[in-house]
Parts: sequence; C-alpha cells; structure tokens
Amino acid sequence: MGEALGHHAGDEMRRRVMEGAERLSDSSSPAEIAEWVKGAMGRMDDLLDEDTRIRVREQCGYNCARINRRPIEAAVRRRMKHASLGKFLDAEEGKPPRGTRLEREGDILYFCYTPGSFRRSLRCYCGLLRGLPEDRTVSLTYCQCSKGFVERYWEAVLGRPVRVDLLHSCAAGAEECRFAVHL
Repeated sequence: MGEALGHHAGDEMRRRVMEGAERLSDSSSPAEIAEWVKGAMGRMDDLLDEDTRIRVREQCGYNCARINRRPIEAAVRRRMKHASLGKFLDAEEGKPPRGTRLEREGDILYFCYTPGSFRRSLRCYCGLLRGLPEDRTVSLTYCQCSKGFVERYWEAVLGRPVRVDLLHSCAAGAEECRFAVHL
C-alpha cells in the first residue's frame, strides 16, 4: 500500500497514512494488524480525497490479483469450457465457486463474496482483516482493494476492460460483499 500511496498521493501522505506500520512484524497478532489497517484507512479517509483513495486501494487489488492469480486462472479455464458468455454465466450462477454468488440483471453482473459461508466464518478474504473483532467495522475505503481484484478477475474472464462498482462489504458491516460488474 505504501508504494501505491507514494505514487498517487505523494511521499508526505504515504508517511502520514503508513504511520505505525514500522511497528508491525511477523510476530504481530492478527488483531494488531487489523487494528493498524483500520487506523490507516481512517487516516486515508481524513487526508485524501475519494478519487485518490480509490486509486490507491484499487492498485492494491491489482497487485493482489497478480499475486493471487489462481482463482482468476480457474475462472478463465471455466469460461473456456463454454461456447458463449451466456452459457458460462448460467453455469456460474448455478454452481458458483465456493464463497461467491452471481446474479445477472441486464448488462450488470452482481458478483458477491460470501466469506461468512465458510465452515470457519470470515469477515473478509484478506488476511489483513482476519483479526478484526466482530463488533468492529472498517471504512469502505479498504474494500476498494477488492474492487480492483474483481475488476481484474472479470477482465481476464471476459478478455476486455470492465467497470466495477463496490456496493457494500462485510468488513464495513454488510452481510456480503457486493460488486456491480458492468458488461
């Protein structure tokens, strides 16, 4: 996140938002990490305009998609098994990958993460928030990262750019994470 902050907001803003990160280590507890992330998002919300916050967090999602490419590659392989996009989407709606749900409404796909559906319920797929207590939420700013990941996911599946809107997220207090993917 520091690199994206420096690129989109400058070194001074990077320093201010990343304050305290130097105290985190491999031995930091999940709760300590989640609390720092929550604070960093609060600082971003206070210091940066919305467009800059979104660009910073989307960049984090693009990086995550590059590092965690297996689900994207699996989706592309599933897509290749179907003669048309419609048949692929029918299959995805009928039997979505575990922890997801898909709905279609005209030219909009509603792609939903349901991390609470796992045997060990999660608030977020991201390990940085695994230690966030159940009674705490984090700014929707954080979840723009997932928006970036979802964008890269559907761009790979469709073979073209898409626009994605983040509608709500579990970490910010909703029952599921919901994204509108504009076809």
